[in-house]
Amino acid sequence: MKQLCVFPFVFLTACSLTKPIDPSVHQQCEQTLYQYPEIRDKGTTEQYVSLFTENATFNVEKLNISLVGHQALAARFESAKKQKKSIHLMTSSRIFLDENARIRANSNFILYQKNKNNEGETTVIAGRYLDDLIVTDSTCKFSHREVIVDRVDTL
Repeated sequence: MKQLCVFPFVFLTACSLTKPIDPSVHQQCEQTLYQYPEIRDKGTTEQYVSLFTENATFNVEKLNISLVGHQALAARFESAKKQKKSIHLMTSSRIFLDENARIRANSNFILYQKNKNNEGETTVIAGRYLDDLIVTDSTCKFSHREVIVDRVDTL
């Protein structure tokens, strides 16, 4: 009987040892995560790069994409907007502090892309965003975004 009483206490104690993220920081970073798909699909280059720190990195290993800084991000954004229409869907976002008290986020995504020159085919990419975020001047920005592509299909 004593063991049953000890387990809930130990469980609750262990849960309370994790450091919670400040609610205002969480809200700022959540806003950045939610703005990304909308801006990526319908926004301007200026809006897009404003989501990232000046020297942010953006990697998609499966597609051989490795970008550093606003200029590279802007060029890739503009090229993609000229060639493709897209719809980004993002789910299951989780913002947390890692063991070094850095702000991280993980999200799942589905990306529908249609080539503007070939309206017949739609590419569907499913995967995960693994983000490092930094709060500066009351704004949360991506300092690194790693895009893990789990699946690519053509419809």
